[in-house]
Amino acid sequence: METNEALRVTETSLRQLSGRLLQLQDEERRRIARDLHDVTGQKIALLSMSLDRLARLVGSSSDEVQETFEETRDVVRKVGEEIRTLSYLLHPPLLDESGLGSAVRWYAEGFQKRSGIHLSVNIAPALGRLSTEVETALFRVVQESLTNVHRYSGSPDAEIKIYTNGAELCLEIVDHGKGIEAGSVRASIDGIASLGVGIPGMRERLRQLGGQLEVDFARNGTRVVANVPLKQTEAEIPAIPEDTETSARESNRDFDPAVRGDARRRILIADDHEVMRRGVRGLLESHNEWAVCGEAFEGKEAVVKSRELRPDLIIMDINMPGLTGIAAAQQIRRENPSAKILFFSVHESAQTVREVVNAGAQGYVAKSRAGHDLVDAVRNVLGGGTFFPTLARSA
Repeated sequence: METNEALRVTETSLRQLSGRLLQLQDEERRRIARDLHDVTGQKIALLSMSLDRLARLVGSSSDEVQETFEETRDVVRKVGEEIRTLSYLLHPPLLDESGLGSAVRWYAEGFQKRSGIHLSVNIAPALGRLSTEVETALFRVVQESLTNVHRYSGSPDAEIKIYTNGAELCLEIVDHGKGIEAGSVRASIDGIASLGVGIPGMRERLRQLGGQLEVDFARNGTRVVANVPLKQTEAEIPAIPEDTETSARESNRDFDPAVRGDARRRILIADDHEVMRRGVRGLLESHNEWAVCGEAFEGKEAVVKSRELRPDLIIMDINMPGLTGIAAAQQIRRENPSAKILFFSVHESAQTVREVVNAGAQGYVAKSRAGHDLVDAVRNVLGGGTFFPTLARSA
């Protein structure tokens, strides 16, 4: 009896330790991914933009100079792509910015391209935001399950479903491969030695959140079902104090083009990186028909300043502290349906473009292509058109 109790206590301690290690691993992945995005990725994007500007300033120099510029820009672009890929694999930004549904769709698209396995994704349309811990845990279940499908199942296709069942949120991944003899791997799955890896790791993540994981093995495929208590936390738009509203109305007179006698189109830049705001401002102000009327550091500030300044165009980053760019754009468009918003981000994926379109934006430019696309995008959107990359048209 004492031996059994000691074993039970030991197993419980190991499970708790495994859960804590998984949590720390996720936190470290998120931190590294954010540093790659917020520091290295932004500097690479600015470098690319500066090279494009420099190439235009040099003008029609010798073929050797132009060739050197092209080679340098190509290297910078490839470095930026490698950094972005590493950042996304560590922790996809869409998971924080738009939630589990968007992140799963993005990952499914990439998985299909890498593996050749067709994925059917069915996500409840009313799925809201969940806690960071729940969204991260379920996303890791998707990653691990699809990795197993690719490595072991031999299945030509698989299905992902996310739906509600009463007070629970359910995630289901099913493949139709060769499967595994029922019960043949049960010992290795439930054994203590493998805790923190693969299926035991997924199970422990959910156990820490009050959920559970079930894996059904059969000869005709495998079915993974994860359940967690449903506690939705919809992202809230911070209320703007009345004194701010009054200030906005008063300041509108100062920014009325008729009062100022300035015919230039006015642009608000919203980006949490000062070096990037400075680079965009320099690029825009090199064109006499545009004027930067203000800058915002985060989403809530962008909402307030769009009221105060009434810009002709808002250039908005997606990933900003507090209120994200997507949420800020939705708030701005609700208050002013005619507002023109151009998203400007290091994120490049079909799912990102879909999120931008759904937020009501008129354009999207990848920061890695700012030197090529930003001026054209601004001109198109201010002219009443739209601007989306080829990626958007195939989304």
